[in-house]
Amino acid sequence: MSTLNISVTKRHGAAEPFDLAKLEKVLYWATDNLDNVSISQVMMKSRIQFTDGISTETIHDVLTRTASDLISAENPNYQYVAARLAMFQLRKDVYGDFVPCSLLEQIKKGTDIGVYDKHILRDYTEEEINLLDTYINHDLDMTLAYAAVKQLTGKYLVQNRVTKEIYETPQFLYMLVSMCLFHMYPKDTRIGYVKRFYDASSSGKISLPTPIMAGVRTPSRQFSSCVLIDVDDSLDSINASASSVVKYISQRAGIGLNVGRIRALGSPIRGGEAVHTGCIPFYKHFQSAVKSCSQGKHCAPISRNAN
Repeated sequence: MSTLNISVTKRHGAAEPFDLAKLEKVLYWATDNLDNVSISQVMMKSRIQFTDGISTETIHDVLTRTASDLISAENPNYQYVAARLAMFQLRKDVYGDFVPCSLLEQIKKGTDIGVYDKHILRDYTEEEINLLDTYINHDLDMTLAYAAVKQLTGKYLVQNRVTKEIYETPQFLYMLVSMCLFHMYPKDTRIGYVKRFYDASSSGKISLPTPIMAGVRTPSRQFSSCVLIDVDDSLDSINASASSVVKYISQRAGIGLNVGRIRALGSPIRGGEAVHTGCIPFYKHFQSAVKSCSQGKHCAPISRNAN
């Protein structure tokens, strides 16, 4: 395969000649032990998109997209090629290197910038954190399919959704969730529980809901997945319920509303002094409260009876 006579812009801004050998090395790694995948096919479909002065990040994005475009029923293993390439780029973005930092360093850094709950460092000793660090298997990141990587980076990994900066990789997510869920357990037994829960979640044996995956280790300390709010037939209850909706939605919890007590259209108010407008306006009121703090995600419609 001929060498392209173009320059590449590195992360620090310096330019250097395009090095085909480096690219091939990455692709050999991404396709290792995978059947029915072709390095040359990924390379040929990618190189036509390379232009002079292209950044290393863009080159990696092109390789990842090309591999994902090759995923088919006949060639499903390209999903792992694309996933490995995406994970390689994620680690570079998060750590500046392919090798993750230590768990203790990760927690301290996340706490300092305000994305991790400061109670993690209070609840666990450095000795316990270092012990759990030796238990983390970062190689499991490379067993994920491309769809799983996209799901994790899009919804679950702690990140700044304005700048798109991501602060962790999947195995730290699973370990920190495990640590936070068992932090109140007796100190002489909780490490064993943390390890077993990490094994189960990181291997896909259990599936955790979005609020747990995205919120448990953060300052919001969101341990609840869904919240049921019982609405009474009064303005005070309706307004208090709408306020609760805003609070819980902002903390990533799912909302269920039991609104069956709200009286029907045409019902008398204060002995007939006024006529009730019915349920629909209040349903819309609750739905607006949900949308106001939905964090850009689609909202489920309000059900009349959620219990």
